[in-house]
Amino acid sequence: MENAKGGNDIEMKRWIGMIIITGILFAAGCSKTPAEEKDSLLTITPEVTKAVSAVPTIEPTKEPDPTAATVPTEVPEPTVTPVPTKVPEAATMKIIAIDPGHQMKGNYDKEPVGPGAAQKKAKVSSGTQGRTTKVPEHQFNLELSLKLRESFTAAGYMVVMTRETAEVDISNAERAELANEAGADIFIRIHADGSDNTAANGISVLYPSENNPYVAELSPDSKRLAQSVLDGLCEATGAKKRGIAERDDLTGTNWAKMPVIVVEAGFMTNEAEEKKLVSAEYQALLVQGIVEGVKEYFEE
Repeated sequence: MENAKGGNDIEMKRWIGMIIITGILFAAGCSKTPAEEKDSLLTITPEVTKAVSAVPTIEPTKEPDPTAATVPTEVPEPTVTPVPTKVPEAATMKIIAIDPGHQMKGNYDKEPVGPGAAQKKAKVSSGTQGRTTKVPEHQFNLELSLKLRESFTAAGYMVVMTRETAEVDISNAERAELANEAGADIFIRIHADGSDNTAANGISVLYPSENNPYVAELSPDSKRLAQSVLDGLCEATGAKKRGIAERDDLTGTNWAKMPVIVVEAGFMTNEAEEKKLVSAEYQALLVQGIVEGVKEYFEE
């Protein structure tokens, strides 16, 4: 359809040109004698030449040659601006390992109490339980630890958990190794206390001593962490401050490679304190106290 239309346009413009030329010749012939008119037919005047030149030359539309090789159009390569590499924010975060003490079923097979130790203890015991509620310690430890993880994460820390359920079989030495492998900056072991003395109550925090045969080098920082956390806990809860205490016979402590503490959050064998420990409101206060104590430790 496009070629047919182009041909019609060319033919029409040729006819227009011929009409213009004929008009010029006729006008010129009217003012000449028969003899002059004869000569003028043989002569192309400047007016004719000019008129012919005014007729536009139209090139016919050419069909593309299907046999011709197609030359690819070169597209310039885009300029890439290097983007500076940013260190992930997580790389600068403090890592906190949390061990919810015990598990649903204790494992009373033996393991060394520390690296290279001849003394061995049960891999993990079942823990105590609520005097009246009968809530097992391992359940309380896990509930508090999961809430603690949430609060630490919201505060900008990275958290590693040694367990997230009750149905596990992880020894105390293995729990410390999990914290070591994670490269944790501190290791917090969550427990509750128990005693034959039902009047006993309050919070204490344990740490390795400077005479510990396995992790003596961790003692100064562990002691400082223990004091900060104890202060935070007692301030938040109003619980009795039993103090910080040295313990060198704890397997989960003796296998650690970073400052390590054991939080004894209260006595489940004390009826009044037991009811607090299993309540969501009191657990929130315990979490608040631990987080504040850890913040103070890192800021010192």
